Amino acid sequence: MPRFLPAALATLLWIAASTASQAQVAIYRFDFEKEGPSINYGFYEEAWVVADAAGGPASWVLMFREGAHRRYIVVEDFGSLFFPNKGRTVVGVISAAAASGTPQTTFLAIGEVEQSVKAGNVTVKVPTEMKGYALSADDESEVPFTSNEGDVGYAGISTMKGSLQVTRTADANSRNQSVEDALAEVEAYVKRRGYTEFVVAATNDQQQQQGQQQQQQQQANP
Repeated sequence: MPRFLPAALATLLWIAASTASQAQVAIYRFDFEKEGPSINYGFYEEAWVVADAAGGPASWVLMFREGAHRRYIVVEDFGSLFFPNKGRTVVGVISAAAASGTPQTTFLAIGEVEQSVKAGNVTVKVPTEMKGYALSADDESEVPFTSNEGDVGYAGISTMKGSLQVTRTADANSRNQSVEDALAEVEAYVKRRGYTEFVVAATNDQQQQQGQQQQQQQQANP
C-alpha cells in the first residue's frame, strides 16, 4: 500500500458524515491513472460513486492495493454531484475535497448530461461518461517517520475516467433505493470481488475531539 494512504483515508473518514436520502440515484465507476510529475505517490486504483441523480451529496467506495491484498474504504457524504449550465449546455460535475489538515486531496470529474435516469414519476438527465483529475499532496511534516525511512512528503496527479453504471442505476431506481441503500449494494459487490475493508485508527486529536463531543452530549442530555 502506498505510504500516504492511511493518512489520506483517516482524513476522509474524519470529514465524512453519514446521511440517507430518498431520491433517484446515479452510480458511477471510476478508474485512475497516474499522470505528469510525481514523487513518492501512489493512489487508488478504482472508485465507485453513488449520488443523488438530481444533484446532491455523493458517497464513495475507494479501492486500492496493500501489498498482495485488495482493500476498500467507504466514505459517505463526501462531495456532491451538481449541474452547472451555460445557455443550453448543461454538464454534470462530481467534486470532492479533503482539504482540512493533511493530506490535501481533491477529486473533480465533468461530463455532459445525456442519459435519462428515472425513478417513479421523475426523470432527470446525468452524464454517461465523466473525465477529470485527482490531486493529492502532503509535506508529511507531522508524520512520525523513523530516521531510516528517508523519503518524506509526496505529491502527484491522476486522471479520472468514469462511466454511469446504467443497469445498476436503473435497478436501484426501480427498487426505490436511497443513496445509502445503493451504496450498501456496491460495497457488497466489492467484497464479492475479494476486497476487504481497510480500518483506519483514529489519531490522538480525533480521539480527543470525539471524547469532547461525547462529554458535551452527556451534559446536554443528563
